[in-house]
Amino acid sequence: MKISERSSPARYRAALVGAALRSGVAHDALDGDFDQAATTAGLRPPALTESREAVRYALECPVDFMGDDSNQDIAQAVFDAACERRPLVVLDNGGRPVVMVPQPVEESA
Repeated sequence: MKISERSSPARYRAALVGAALRSGVAHDALDGDFDQAATTAGLRPPALTESREAVRYALECPVDFMGDDSNQDIAQAVFDAACERRPLVVLDNGGRPVVMVPQPVEESA
């Protein structure tokens, strides 16, 4: 099943972050490198600037669970990612990246 950038932006961006990590693509890579990582993972290359920005941010600013990041820093990173509907990279206790997609629960009217 294809993940759509427009209908499921958070899932698409998380999949693209995973593809970039598997391909060794860093936050400062060229757009073509992200396009190649997407294609290799079976995704369409990102069409929206917002997707590229969200992926670059996630790759540049991972949260380090065992590093210097405090619980407050981790909580703030999760809430920011949820509000901005973008993926978050968390480094686990072994230093391995884990891609998360925090999602706010919408209140019903």
